[in-house]
Amino acid sequence: MASKQSKHQATTGSQSKDGIRKPVRLTILAIIYTLLLAAAIAFHAQEGVQRLMEGPARICIWSLCFLLCLVYHKKRSSYRVAAEHTVLPPLTVILLVTGYFPDVAMFLIIVTIITSIITARSLKIGILRAGTTLVPIPLIKILFANTSHVLSITINQHSVNAAFNPYQFRNWLLPLLIMTVAVPIVRLICDIVTFFFAQIPIRKAMHEYSLSHILAMALADLLAIVWIPEILEFANIGSDTATVLSVFMLALIAYSLLLMTVDTMSRLARSRSALKCIANVSDALPLPNQVPEETVVRRINRGLTRMRCFVSDANNLDKRGYSYQYSAPISTGSRQYYLAMERSIWNRPFTSTDETILLTCGEVLTESLRVNKEVTLLRTESETDALTGALTYRAFIGHLKSLQTENVHNLVAVVYFGVEHLRTVNEHYGRKIGNAVLRSVGMRLSQLLPDNATLSRVNGAEFAMLVTDVTSTSDVEELATRMRNLAVMPVHTEEGEVSVDVSSSISFSNATDGFAVLLADASAHIYESESSNLPAVDGTTATLAAQNGSDDYINVSDVLRHAIEDNTISVLYQPIFDVNTKRITSLDTIVRVHDAKGRTLAPYFVTAEAHRLNMSVQLTLDVLETCVKDMTAFRQVAHDEVDDEVADLVALPNVKLGLTNVGTTYSEVAAFAHLPLDFARFDKTVVRDFRTPRAKQIMQRTLDISRDNDAFHVVFDGVETLDQVEFIRSIGGTLAEGTLLSNAMNANEFLMRLETMGTSLPEAAPRQAE
Repeated sequence: MASKQSKHQATTGSQSKDGIRKPVRLTILAIIYTLLLAAAIAFHAQEGVQRLMEGPARICIWSLCFLLCLVYHKKRSSYRVAAEHTVLPPLTVILLVTGYFPDVAMFLIIVTIITSIITARSLKIGILRAGTTLVPIPLIKILFANTSHVLSITINQHSVNAAFNPYQFRNWLLPLLIMTVAVPIVRLICDIVTFFFAQIPIRKAMHEYSLSHILAMALADLLAIVWIPEILEFANIGSDTATVLSVFMLALIAYSLLLMTVDTMSRLARSRSALKCIANVSDALPLPNQVPEETVVRRINRGLTRMRCFVSDANNLDKRGYSYQYSAPISTGSRQYYLAMERSIWNRPFTSTDETILLTCGEVLTESLRVNKEVTLLRTESETDALTGALTYRAFIGHLKSLQTENVHNLVAVVYFGVEHLRTVNEHYGRKIGNAVLRSVGMRLSQLLPDNATLSRVNGAEFAMLVTDVTSTSDVEELATRMRNLAVMPVHTEEGEVSVDVSSSISFSNATDGFAVLLADASAHIYESESSNLPAVDGTTATLAAQNGSDDYINVSDVLRHAIEDNTISVLYQPIFDVNTKRITSLDTIVRVHDAKGRTLAPYFVTAEAHRLNMSVQLTLDVLETCVKDMTAFRQVAHDEVDDEVADLVALPNVKLGLTNVGTTYSEVAAFAHLPLDFARFDKTVVRDFRTPRAKQIMQRTLDISRDNDAFHVVFDGVETLDQVEFIRSIGGTLAEGTLLSNAMNANEFLMRLETMGTSLPEAAPRQAE
């Protein structure tokens, strides 16, 4: 049934746009108009046929002129059944005053019907328009019945003064003024009759009429008739009616072409505005997740003139003096709205370009909402733990790293909640009960979660609460206590009550270390998650012992403790080169600790965990002992090529203080001059982004502070390309380390390198790396 309706709408010519619900009624009205037009043609047939027999060439030429005049149409409403503006009133007036109207009335009516059908592209609509166009002719005939000699009076050497002649005013200007007002009113009445038969809401249809357009067209017709006699007098044509008629016809043709040009330029301007609106919306893609409709409306209004686009919750606005057009409904799930355009009574009607703007931009907005919804859903699914509903570790780390760009004085806290003995619960009750315990603990922690905090599951049995904008450390400690007290309450399961033990610990950022402590703690937890736990099928995590069915559970804290106590820590050496002299100036030491499975603990985890275990001093002594032994061997091979700093390190007069990972926050640069630093090493990410203005500003500022205060050396880490080397030289830097210059190596490898190459940087190394 839908296909039949669509087919019927196509054959009747956009029936839905006209609002024609009962085409049968409209057909009846078209038949009535056809009969009236046929009667009018028959009434003038005798004079017309006689004139055609006397001068067929002249009648054909005049009919062609009529066609050229009437080919221009200007719609006053967006409804197809509404009347259109033509130059028929001025044409009828000149035919009446010259006395040729009875002879060519039949041909004028036929030409009007033909042009109306052609422009309407529908026989029925064309008949209706032709009838509405010709209805004012009887009124015009009555007004100008006695004007046969008006032109002869007006065309004289005193025509300008004669404009105030009482006879001319009574028989020429006054009828013109009446016609100017009456013709639009008569056509409007015919439109109302047509709308009634087509069952188009009269009030809604009236909102499509432009008052400014009606007045402008009526005034143009008036001026065209009033000033043409002046043109004839200026050209000294004379008062011969045939000559006057010919000149008048040419003037009306020029007038029609002028109106057509103005209309075309207006349509082109509105089409340009439509393209500009669509281009503005396209430039805004992708649209923001929050209120994208406001962005679309703002972009559309940039390209519009004399009308306004806005968001409307309804599509039936009825503001007096305004008309509206709406897009297709746009749904966000919880709300349905429309893009609406508003035109005033002076700026009607809407055109197809306005409909194109709403249709295209509405589709763009709908598609953007769909994409944003899918992306948000996918992000939520990827960043949400399926078992507990908390965020994942990846989301937790991403949020924590994003906070690094904020001021270091913005205090941030991370509270870790660990579910103790979960392995025992899984072994005793089963994995299903263990999942229930984790889910219950996560829900309880979420109940007390403040607005400025997020909860994440960082590994199988541990949660992390990230709190931003901390105003008091005691408040966070009190909150952590309340959350832990709620979480340790027994969990009711199908196996009965299960006791829960939850531990907690808190880390705070500070103005000195920034987020280094928080990131180090987070890295420690992910190591435990990846090395000590394996993912289970249902989304939980199981320990290595539970997965393998053995008791080989590895505790990384015990691994580090035994490595420090047994002094089984290994050290890698990363050479730092002077990019100007191409020689090794110092070495960067990298601590390595391996577990029984051969997995490597991250260096920042080793230092953070050693600090937590109160074994930092022992770790430092072990590393220095190893370095002293290796440096002695290095010096014996390198001889005088090793600078005094190596000798100082061998002598161990003191411990150098340095700042690593420089550049992660710009605010720390200002603190360099106030810290007793011996060196500062830029983070690899900053050196990698050396082309960005911000990174360049940070590195340049740090070098300026170093040179002004002669306080510390600046090392650029992560040098991987020759462009980075050239950049370091250009800003005055000298010390660099990275894979372009040399990889990290153990003591034996470095000793072999000193024996073969010395401390100089080989010329071929950069070219090979490049």
